[in-house]
Amino acid sequence: MNSVPRTRSRRLLSSAAIGTLVFTIAACGGGGSGDGGDTVVIGYTGPLSGGGAAYGENVKIGLEMAVDDLNDDGVEVDGKPVTLELKSLDDKYAPSTAASNAQRLADQDKAPVVVSPNAGAIKAIQQINSGRSNFLISAYTSDPAIVQSDNPLTMMIPPNFESYASEFTETGMKHGGKKLALLGTQSEYGQQWTKSITDAWKEAGGSVGGDNSVDYATVSDFAGPVSKALADKPDAIFVGGPSQPTALIMEEARKQGFEGSFLVMDQAKLDEMATVAKIDNLTNSVGVLPVSEYEDPGTKDFIDKFADKAGDKKVPTSETALNYQGIAIITKAMEVSGSTDDPEKIRASISDALPEVDDKYKVNGFPDEITDQGHLLNPNLEATYLDDDGEYTKVPIDQVSDAK
Repeated sequence: MNSVPRTRSRRLLSSAAIGTLVFTIAACGGGGSGDGGDTVVIGYTGPLSGGGAAYGENVKIGLEMAVDDLNDDGVEVDGKPVTLELKSLDDKYAPSTAASNAQRLADQDKAPVVVSPNAGAIKAIQQINSGRSNFLISAYTSDPAIVQSDNPLTMMIPPNFESYASEFTETGMKHGGKKLALLGTQSEYGQQWTKSITDAWKEAGGSVGGDNSVDYATVSDFAGPVSKALADKPDAIFVGGPSQPTALIMEEARKQGFEGSFLVMDQAKLDEMATVAKIDNLTNSVGVLPVSEYEDPGTKDFIDKFADKAGDKKVPTSETALNYQGIAIITKAMEVSGSTDDPEKIRASISDALPEVDDKYKVNGFPDEITDQGHLLNPNLEATYLDDDGEYTKVPIDQVSDAK
């Protein structure tokens, strides 16, 4: 494993004071565990069919693994055993459906937390999670707008994606050149990434061609968009969406003779892409660090358990690993507070719960703090550069503020 020295000081995420936090945790009505305890539903709304199904399934697997392991370890709150139960609903990536699902999970299933892995869906759910029903959103998105909304019942899990732009730019220029083509996904999130990369690239003195973004969810023949992007003779290409179509775009670019570098949006995972495309077509790329390259206390065992559950042909992604960690953090906060129904105690206990989480759940850059806005912060964020030999080199990332 190579490693790039950390040469820049880390900019800490700013934290603004927010009002009194309300966090209502309700045990599932009538769901006794059979030994005097309660059953608590962990809700999940995500894409389990359609173009985003593989992504949504990665999240679900992480949640299932966490619930199984936590129940095996034994969860006890205020001296009473608690059994966790995962309940999943398909939203097909539609924000309105996600909001309806979340309301149903909170109202009918008394879920104290609902997991969502889609920025648009999370924004819709934030409109309903602190009114008639109170529940925590475990938000798997790197869109900083999620915590900028000042919603007190949101816990954002991944790093702010804007943190990657500067280092991705520096690495892309180093291994390619100063002319960038844009081939990201057309989703709202993809366009935010495109703007962030464009701004960073121009600030570093590079030039950016036209925006050739494509709908990764519906387009299957990428030859035309790739040809159009390559007509500007770029030294580097920004790509990214779900892993599978991103891999096909990169493969198509190599087939058409592109030899430069790729800047890969955080939704796509290089090791997952290598299961659908030849590794030679993915090299000379900067992207997020694969789970297998982490060295947290529980990483190795987590990877082994994932293989037992999902099979050897799938690789664990950060969607799986970070959501596995997220549920462990929320559960420990319940235990530390001694309550599953006192809103202020539960939210206030997340910070104290972090160092109490068992090492087995620390698998993917475990956070050491949660900001006032509700963002979990990993103090040693790293990305990766995949070189021409198929080897990963860790790239330190300076985290930017979540402030607007």
